[in-house]
Formats: sequence, structure tokens, C-alpha cells
Amino acid sequence: MDTFLKQVVIKVIGEESDFADDTVMTEYPLILYVNGKEFQSFFCTPGNLEELVVGYLMSCNMLNSKDDILGLVINEKMNSAKIRLTERSKAIERKPLSESMVVKIQTIYQIMKTNLTASTLFKETGGVHSVAIFDKEKPLIILEDVARHNAVDKIIGYCVLNNIDCSNKILVVSGRISASILSKADKANIPIVLSKSAPTSLSIERAKASGITLVGFIRGERMNIYTHPLRIDLGGDTLRAIVKKMDNLKKS
Repeated sequence: MDTFLKQVVIKVIGEESDFADDTVMTEYPLILYVNGKEFQSFFCTPGNLEELVVGYLMSCNMLNSKDDILGLVINEKMNSAKIRLTERSKAIERKPLSESMVVKIQTIYQIMKTNLTASTLFKETGGVHSVAIFDKEKPLIILEDVARHNAVDKIIGYCVLNNIDCSNKILVVSGRISASILSKADKANIPIVLSKSAPTSLSIERAKASGITLVGFIRGERMNIYTHPLRIDLGGDTLRAIVKKMDNLKKS
């Protein structure tokens, strides 16, 4: 199924108007069935649907790894995804992440530049969110969807299906970081989340609690580090001075 379609529109520039072809995103309805029961409905971009389903179910604590999947069938004509999962007594308890991973500032700038310039689909339609998973400065996969939550689920699902350990990876999101997106990163054990846009107050709280480094407003060579700054290499003296200042503020 095509991810975009041509639509005739009336294009207006100033007081002049005429018919023109416009490119619009395809929004596709998908119903998910888990072990024979209807579980969730999506409105999504029709691509990487297996990844979408698997990533979403991980965020719901329904699975922990590829081994939990007994079968998965996508029927595009019937707008359905049917998955069979093993019976598990409880989800794996996830502990707050350690600070062992460190990324240089210039690496972050380069990552965001790569993620934001990769999307031909965005340039065509202006209607998708790009999300990526990076191993240091190397993009492992960049995926898109009309909904940023779906795009994050697709990325996480890709990692599950390909047995990729996310504990030393970076999640890059083109849009706002909400608490639900931060929670998805937490479930996938991702230590660093980057965005060109803003986080919400609750996403910052959850990042603090789960040990995730949250960085927003990455534009050009500017950024805001909201939580767990020790994973960002600011230079030894600079970082020590900032940490000392933060400690003093907490004590006062």
C-alpha cells in the first residue's frame, strides 16, 4: 500500500488561486488482535506494521523479547494484525539505568541533523514524524508515521524483532516528548532520548526516575539537557562545575 497519495486541491497564494496536485499522507486503520481477542485500533502509516504491533505490545508490558511471539500475521486487505503470545506470569521489572554511556556534544548535533534531513516523505507531505535509533553516531534505522507514538513503537518493535540491545542506544524523535513516549523508551531500556522539540513536565519527572538522559530543543548547535547530564560529554571542567552548582542549588 502506498504511504502517500495525490490529491487535487485549490492552492491559494495571496489573492491568486488555481487547481494543483498535492501530496498527502495515507492514514491506514489497523485492528490488533492478541491471542484471538481484539486489543487495540491504530491509525497509522501503512508500513512496518509488524514493528508497530510488537513495539506497542512491549510498551504495554505484553512482551519482553522476540521469544514471546508465537506467531504474527498482517492482513492489509482486512486491516488486521493477529499475534499469538506466550503466557507470562509477569513483566520483567526494569531498574533505573546506570550512567555508563557517554556521548559527545558534536555527536548529538550530527545525530539530529541526520534524523531531520533523512525524510523524503516529510519533504513530500509535511505530514509525518521521523524517529530513529542510533548506535553512537550511526543510525541503525529511521522510521516514520503520521503519529509520533506509532513511529516510536515501530522503532522499538524493529529492535525487538532484530534482537537489538537498546541499553547503549539513543532514541531520536522529531516532535515533542510526552510522558507516554518517555515511558516507551523506558520499557525498551533506552538510556538517551533526543528531540528537536520540547519535553513535558511529566516526561522530565519520569526521565529522572527511570535514569534516562532527556535532551530537547536540539537546533543547530544548541540544546537543553533536562535530566542525567553525566551521559553528555560537556568537557571535564565544565561538567564538574555544572554538577557542583546543581548540588549547591539542591542543598539551598
